[in-house]
Amino acid sequence: MEVVFLEEGTIHLLVPFIHSGIENYWWVVDTGASKSVVDRGLADQVVHHESEGAMATGLGQEMVVTSTGTITGFRLAENGFEDLPVAIVDLRHITEEYSKYSDKKIAGLLGSDFFYRERAVIDYENFVILI
Repeated sequence: MEVVFLEEGTIHLLVPFIHSGIENYWWVVDTGASKSVVDRGLADQVVHHESEGAMATGLGQEMVVTSTGTITGFRLAENGFEDLPVAIVDLRHITEEYSKYSDKKIAGLLGSDFFYRERAVIDYENFVILI
């Protein structure tokens, strides 16, 4: 896990997005997001069973049209996971913001649905996610 400071006083936790054929992308740990999200630009490579037309509250207050699907066979540190349901959203604005402060490419947001399902704990002292 790595920490990125996008602006003074903000802390953003990132973990590597480990999936076959995908390199140098990161999850933003976002326990305030009710559902995990993957960037539209990566969806063709990592999402299975995509279905169109869902509406969701976007990053901010606006409603956005999304599709949903499932990421299979991804890893987080030493742990492998199957079937993570995700919303598929264009995250270019997030990637652009991160590019101002970091060289990290953002794959998506790892939301509270994942942390709840896996009973994961964020250990801030040691910068690890315990699963």
